[in-house]
Amino acid sequence: MSISLHNFIENYNPLEIPTTKIYDYLHDHPDLYKAALLANHIFRAVSMTAFNLVLPFSTPMNIAICFAGSLFYRLTVETHCAYKFALPAFAGALAFPAANCALNDLIHGVAFSSMNALAFTLTKVLPLTAYIAYITLTVNYDVDARCKS
Repeated sequence: MSISLHNFIENYNPLEIPTTKIYDYLHDHPDLYKAALLANHIFRAVSMTAFNLVLPFSTPMNIAICFAGSLFYRLTVETHCAYKFALPAFAGALAFPAANCALNDLIHGVAFSSMNALAFTLTKVLPLTAYIAYITLTVNYDVDARCKS
């Protein structure tokens, strides 16, 4: 029965043609491909942030649940994927809330009231900066490696 279902899905998959066309187009336009992957990374991190916020447990328990789920997904499903999103999304889910207050302080000028305030604010922005640098460098490497082959 599983073979029949698989064959049915393969024969009548309405997404096969658009998927192939989009892949071919993105392969020929690596900068657009990179933008699409960055958008996917950020979408997943925002989704994980929201999931972390709506879980009904304490913050440490929510973080533990999200980490365990992300690690399990990485070890079981993403071993067969070209791009790894689970653990970076988890890291982004921790970085976004940590930087939220700091970005607010930067925008409203509170961070510039003293050198201590500025140093503290910039320290709170470091995880978000590291997350953005990581996904940008990873996406750049992955797309360049795939588009050359």
